[in-house]
Amino acid sequence: MDSRQMRPEPLPVPLGPTVPRGSIEEAMSLLLPGDSAVFRFNADTVFTKSLRQPVPPFIKRSGNALRLTVAAKQLLTPAQMEARQKAMLDEQQRQLKARAAKQLVKDDALILAYIKKNKLTTKAKKTLGGTWYVITLRGKGALPKTGQTVSVKYRGTLLATGKEFDSTAKHGNTPFDFVLGQGQVIKGWDQGIAVLPKGSKAVLLIPSPLGYGERGAGGDIPANSVLRFEVELVGVK
Repeated sequence: MDSRQMRPEPLPVPLGPTVPRGSIEEAMSLLLPGDSAVFRFNADTVFTKSLRQPVPPFIKRSGNALRLTVAAKQLLTPAQMEARQKAMLDEQQRQLKARAAKQLVKDDALILAYIKKNKLTTKAKKTLGGTWYVITLRGKGALPKTGQTVSVKYRGTLLATGKEFDSTAKHGNTPFDFVLGQGQVIKGWDQGIAVLPKGSKAVLLIPSPLGYGERGAGGDIPANSVLRFEVELVGVK
């Protein structure tokens, strides 16, 4: 295993006031920035004291010795390490938002093409957050409010293929309940259900950043999938 192939940044090794004998931490405590060294460990000791997990079978089959080649790059205080981790997290969030914004443009183009193809141009609307919706039956009830529990019947498909990935029919036709605006569902649902009066039926067209994003969801929803939901808001309380 080579950490350079797993991550570009040096691997941090936290050192406490005391370190267990025979552990990776004890070995690291002997080094100064710029030092390089080769250590040999008892695998049982390393996995028990440093990694706190059982020794993998493939290591046991290869013997009980581990060889570790290291190069110490920096010595950081806890405050410096915390600041570095925060900076890394902030950068990851920045990159994630940038990718989502770029994907949103692509997804909007797909949704607009779908709207045009299905002659929904005069009916389709868009929430401030970016979810498209078409009300097919306007209910006579009030709009649900953030914090209220809503009950929804639904059928979800992939816009690209029309493949169904979930529906209330698969769950005994029991409406799905959730608290609106609390992040219990994907953003597209929080946005789309909020604009429907009770009793309404609608089609929600959800860009992937407001759905399951670049991770997708299991094997049924690939990464960056635009979602189409047929929904009915049957209850608000």
